[in-house]
Amino acid sequence: MQLKIEAVCDVGIKRKVNQDMVLVGNEYFREMDNDYGIEIEPNARPFFIAVSDGMGGHQAGEIASELVLNKSSEFVQLLKNGLSEAQLTKAITEFYTKLHKEFMDEGEKDISKKGMGATLVGLLFYSEKVYLINIGDSRCYRFRNGILKQLSKDHSLAEVSGIQRKQSHILLNSIGGGDAVFVDLKEMTPFISSGDNFILCSDGLTDMLPDEVIETILNRETGAHPLLEEAKKAGGKDNISIVLISILC
Repeated sequence: MQLKIEAVCDVGIKRKVNQDMVLVGNEYFREMDNDYGIEIEPNARPFFIAVSDGMGGHQAGEIASELVLNKSSEFVQLLKNGLSEAQLTKAITEFYTKLHKEFMDEGEKDISKKGMGATLVGLLFYSEKVYLINIGDSRCYRFRNGILKQLSKDHSLAEVSGIQRKQSHILLNSIGGGDAVFVDLKEMTPFISSGDNFILCSDGLTDMLPDEVIETILNRETGAHPLLEEAKKAGGKDNISIVLISILC
């Protein structure tokens, strides 16, 4: 599978600190933009692309998103090929459950890290299959034939209650920041075709631009940068991370 990846991670207009972070393979960054051409051969080592949105006072949000992606990268690099879906699900769930506990324990030891947590949304390329991993309210979309479709489900009060997102930003699930964590893991391979584009993003994009506006921009222009610029024009109230993954073949 050949991928073209464009990734941007921006502080936005209103915030002074960027608590978002982006991971592509074993490279994670904030306040940067990068382009990649990736070819994933059959039986290649697992490859992970993800966005994490940190939260917490002081520098806790920055620390949380960096730790989530650093630890996730290490975990994926050590992940053995050939696991069944049940085995893979168990390994991933146990890993993030353990990481969640580490965050909670750290918050108990260090008051400045109390409430430290982060979301995670990513695509894991594993043993010729692709899996969507989701914890929180960062999102994954597919853009195909001019139509945008959200593939992830927000783990938020707004989602379960049906109230508008702008009226509630209360998260119901994250790594750290709560009593427990759960992992949405879904195989995406049947839903992927050559020519598809997938978007991983933090809520700094989706709080500024509704889905129909994102769809309009993608039909008009290609790449992640037009989305970033429009989100800034709309107010840029939060950090903005966008990873656009194009499936070439």
